[in-house]
Amino acid sequence: MKDEILQKLNHLPDKSRDILAGFADRIYKAFGDQLYSMMLFGSAAGGGYIEGKSDINTMIILERVRVSDLEIIMEAGQKYTGKGLAVPLIFERGHVVSSLDTFPIEFSDMKQRHLTLYGAEPLADAVIEKKNLRYQCERELKSILVNLRRGFLTTDAKRENIEALLENSLSSVLAACRGMIWMADRQPHDFIVDLLNDLREIYNTDTSAIDRVWRLRKGHSGATAMLEALFEDYLANIAELARVVDSRG
Repeated sequence: MKDEILQKLNHLPDKSRDILAGFADRIYKAFGDQLYSMMLFGSAAGGGYIEGKSDINTMIILERVRVSDLEIIMEAGQKYTGKGLAVPLIFERGHVVSSLDTFPIEFSDMKQRHLTLYGAEPLADAVIEKKNLRYQCERELKSILVNLRRGFLTTDAKRENIEALLENSLSSVLAACRGMIWMADRQPHDFIVDLLNDLREIYNTDTSAIDRVWRLRKGHSGATAMLEALFEDYLANIAELARVVDSRG
């Protein structure tokens, strides 16, 4: 099974590929027929993955989930802790469809950007309601604003702390941006530059600071100039996106 999974992951850097294949193989061997599906989703399944920066996101769907199963998954992942493998999402088979209205952004993104490592295609017939997308986008963007403002108070105005706060928030911001593209009945681009360009085109809103934080995360030189000004512009971009989403309610 490991060799089959490795063949599906040729788009990833060797280190990330080996980590994911090793973890997936352990899960397969541990659960056998009880493993309904295992998926890779997010940037590692599409574009924009940065080794050492981006997480490797997986979803494990079991026929049923017991505490003993969680312990098995925990043990299987311990070898890869700190190596880029994110804590997996774990669902029971019957709970996926009933959760589409609760996590519409996540499931929209998974449906577009995923790679099934083992088993069934659980999202093949998933239907995401636009009203649920709008509500989650608004909630996420406003929560990000609150958390960024609170987080700034803990930075001691130190450059490295502000950079970390910006970079750590970016995945959530980009997820909300993808949700806004889905709201407009469009498919979000895998690549961040194209995603942000589409957002500007559809909603006539400024995303330049979000793009600068993306470049900061990629390690581009010059992206950290006037860091506090960038932080302020970033907040303004997010607040404007929240206002746009709110106006669609």
